[in-house]
Amino acid sequence: MRISDSIRKCRWARVAIGVLFTMGGVGTVTVPALAQQTREEELATAQAAKATDLHPWVPSSAERRIEMITRLMVPRVGWYPFIGSVFPGGSVAAGPGYRSGFGGSGGFDVHVARSVKSFSAGETLVTLPDISSGRVQVALLANWTDAPRVRFYGIGPASSDRNETLLPYRATTVGGSVRVNLARLVAVGGTIGYLDVQRTGPAPDEGPAPHVFSSGNVPGLGATPAFVRTHAFAEVDSRLSPGYATSGGLYRIDWSSYATSGNGPYSFARFDAEVVQLIPLFRENWVIALRALQSVTQTSAGNAVPYFLMPDLGGGGSLRGYPSWRFRDRSRTLFGAEYRWMANRFLEMALFSDAGTVTSRLRGIRRSNLHTSYGVGGRLHSPAATMLRVDLARTSEGMGLVVAFGPSF
Repeated sequence: MRISDSIRKCRWARVAIGVLFTMGGVGTVTVPALAQQTREEELATAQAAKATDLHPWVPSSAERRIEMITRLMVPRVGWYPFIGSVFPGGSVAAGPGYRSGFGGSGGFDVHVARSVKSFSAGETLVTLPDISSGRVQVALLANWTDAPRVRFYGIGPASSDRNETLLPYRATTVGGSVRVNLARLVAVGGTIGYLDVQRTGPAPDEGPAPHVFSSGNVPGLGATPAFVRTHAFAEVDSRLSPGYATSGGLYRIDWSSYATSGNGPYSFARFDAEVVQLIPLFRENWVIALRALQSVTQTSAGNAVPYFLMPDLGGGGSLRGYPSWRFRDRSRTLFGAEYRWMANRFLEMALFSDAGTVTSRLRGIRRSNLHTSYGVGGRLHSPAATMLRVDLARTSEGMGLVVAFGPSF
């Protein structure tokens, strides 16, 4: 017979149990000082034992590996292996890089790289020495990109993946930028530079472009314009780091002007607004991440936005699961949401969903035009940077895998 059955059948047992609980309650009420004193003695004993076992912090084997990779990939001075992306849609690229300092706080960084899809790029960044206690940052940039096979599907939200075409793109950019930190979280700034587009247009036997797409229905196809680009921004950023954070938010607006030299037919202005909010839960072990992005362009009479500078959706940074450059048009809208949780100190998992569309006019956005994706991902990160991100997403056109070397947003 089970003990519980015996207790039910024995009235005196039930009475005894009631008395024990009553005595326990009385004891709890009548001797709180003694219980508190015992607890304090236990804490004092534990603290004394801990004080005798103090030693310097020793990183674990996983922490040592992460620190070694960080020093290798981002050294303060010297040669390093560049691994990342040189142009959207080019997949993983690698090459040598060199970084050095000058003038106390100035920096020089140059790298060249080639991707597994034969995209090539070279970039030089010079950060001038600080003369304002970190309030004003000035930099010079030069970049050359050669992307011989960039995906193009047409313009508009209804473009078909059956019309996928590979188009070449080659351009050189030079310019300078300034960033002014007005307060701890507030910054403004801008850039001015020169963009020389050296090659666009269909390549022989690279999809249906010669038959489906032409300069008549694709602005800028085959053109090689040069632009003077002026850009300004303002932002409030309360995140710990743009590379990795578990709390805070980003509120940013950008305005850009592309003026073709010689008053060509491709001058336009572009406005972008982005909001990112990170909501931590339970000591930041779980995070809800939200994002909204809006881009619009404006032209004067007789001008058009070239296809290679139109706002776009697709790839690892927007509308994941769709290939890079899947949708293009003069305006875009994007929403993103993620539920992130810490698998361990350096690995973060996430469930995500994206929704967005492109349109020729901002007021042309309709719910029926929205394209969506959803999936699961993992991110290897250090305390302030995302070193590797892998996302698997489902779309209306199938499954897509994203491998990136930075955060989703």
